[in-house]
Amino acid sequence: MNTSRRDFIKTAALTGAASTLLPLTACKSESPQKQINSSQVYVAIDEALNKPVLKRELFSSPVIIETIELLRDRNNFICQVKSADGAVGVSIGHPFYSKIGYPMFNRISNHFIGKDARDLDTLIFNAAVGNYRLHGIPLNVQMATLEFAILDMLGNIANKPVGALIGNLHNPEVSIYLGTRINELRKSEPETSLDLMYKDWEDTKAKAIKLRAGYGHNVGNDKDNAPGRTEKLVKLAREKFGEDMNLMIDGNGTYTVEGAVKLGKLLEEYNYYFYEEPIPYEWYEEQKQVQEALKIPMAGGEQESRLHTFRWLIANDVFQVVQPDIFYFGGMIRTKQIARMAEVMGQTIAPHMSSGGLGYLYMLHMVSACKNAAEFHEFKMFATKDANGTLIPVESKTEPFESIDGVINVPTGSGLGVNIDPEYIKTHKPIT
Repeated sequence: MNTSRRDFIKTAALTGAASTLLPLTACKSESPQKQINSSQVYVAIDEALNKPVLKRELFSSPVIIETIELLRDRNNFICQVKSADGAVGVSIGHPFYSKIGYPMFNRISNHFIGKDARDLDTLIFNAAVGNYRLHGIPLNVQMATLEFAILDMLGNIANKPVGALIGNLHNPEVSIYLGTRINELRKSEPETSLDLMYKDWEDTKAKAIKLRAGYGHNVGNDKDNAPGRTEKLVKLAREKFGEDMNLMIDGNGTYTVEGAVKLGKLLEEYNYYFYEEPIPYEWYEEQKQVQEALKIPMAGGEQESRLHTFRWLIANDVFQVVQPDIFYFGGMIRTKQIARMAEVMGQTIAPHMSSGGLGYLYMLHMVSACKNAAEFHEFKMFATKDANGTLIPVESKTEPFESIDGVINVPTGSGLGVNIDPEYIKTHKPIT
């Protein structure tokens, strides 16, 4: 990636609000920070937030949710919903957080049983607000699992892919960045870890690769697995993959402000594409300090679970690449709301995904419906093993899943666009 591309991303993010909010730019405030925090920005963001997401007009008559089942096989969970008219939707739970939070599933499902699925926006809002004391990733994962199944059911009824239910299909193809080899990139020698990453690149021909910086423990103490290891990785990766490769790096909360800025200057020297969460994710003010000290675009947000927090992060331009996790944040309806708020500020969205399960599938559908989708999106290979390590027998209803020159086609079949082997589903028993 050349310098003009990096500067373009940063400029677009910082000037997006100005192009959207003309009255605001007409009268300059005392400082950029005060301008960002102005009430006019929040008015525009809230207007985007409050727009309906689900295209209710696609359904002429009520779609009553008659049954909701959470099925379990040891550590793995499947959600299956049925309408009063016999339509079915199925989703696979998160590969590791489902087991932690599944006892909360009934608290979520009670907000949906017997209700009209066309009111999904409201049902999701009520489920979140009604369980606000429990709010966080374990609860949100349950909400997302149920929502995915409902969207699958609605897509099957309307004969449309999920993305077409929550927005216009802006991105029928998704360009990926490799987010694999997390442990190797941190614990192996840089030369060894990059050789392993090269193998994944050969399989996908991705145009972008994400590395891992520091210890990755979200403590913010500048710890590394070995002195100078991250700095060596940054330099060797550029040498190995060349000047045309878009390289990113994720700190996973390793650094202090001083340490993050120091590494950021090195990333700018080696022309890295973005810099993800160097500061512990809940250190909002410190993250803003890092962003203001650097030119490289900042990315983050995967650990956030509340709408209002994202509202502040977006209004203050803390991240130029916004990364809500579709599971951790509670589903596609809420993630679409984040995308719309980010669009107001000229920011792009690149939903985070965990490895395993069907995370890549949910990511593809989400990105397809985002007008301000980022240039590249996280991909950890077609890792379809469930929480038990069993391969999920899934096939696309239309085109096969493959990465061609770093691009994956979004499934065009109805609902989530896949068929899951019924015999596999039968190995899971209802939780009563």
